[in-house]
Amino acid sequence: MDNMSITNTPTSNDACLSIVHSLMCHRQGGESETFAKRAIESLVKKLKEKKDELDSLITAITTNGAHPSKCVTIQRTLDGRLQVAGRKGFPHVIYARLWRWPDLHKNELKHVKYCQYAFDLKCDSVCVNPYHYERVVSPGIDLSGLTLQSNAPSRFGQRNDTRAGNTWSINQNTIKRYTVKRSAPTPAPIPPYLSSIKYDGEG
Repeated sequence: MDNMSITNTPTSNDACLSIVHSLMCHRQGGESETFAKRAIESLVKKLKEKKDELDSLITAITTNGAHPSKCVTIQRTLDGRLQVAGRKGFPHVIYARLWRWPDLHKNELKHVKYCQYAFDLKCDSVCVNPYHYERVVSPGIDLSGLTLQSNAPSRFGQRNDTRAGNTWSINQNTIKRYTVKRSAPTPAPIPPYLSSIKYDGEG
């Protein structure tokens, strides 16, 4: 028996339709079925001549990243974006949304150290293996429903983080961060009874 019949997981030697069907079963549902199918079909066709990379993609997706996998690369376009079903987007973001984070923003991805063709490395090829990227939550993202236990807000509804130079505004379990400019502290007036005192080193 071959691998397909034993585990229902295809290999690069199987037909594109079988591979696409298997990979569709692991999508996260953020995109329409039509868009997801077009995006996956496009990727599988690009990888059909690179069987080792196609096998790496299949392994990564069907095991949810449980096993180490190699870079899965496609050719970088002139503007860095990929067009699928009339829409343009960064390829690593498109496939990370399909298989990992459906609500992902394009500036929230950071590649893992062992990824050799990460998008931001500006290589001629771009790695679109979703498990070669980590999500970094953007400042100011809506974290509705977050339960605050320690660092509870003050009665004024704000907590100042002086180390980071930020104010966290807390309202109805939504946390937003914005940068505040600090002005120089105003020196306290010298009491009259101290104004005549001279210190060491003064004339």
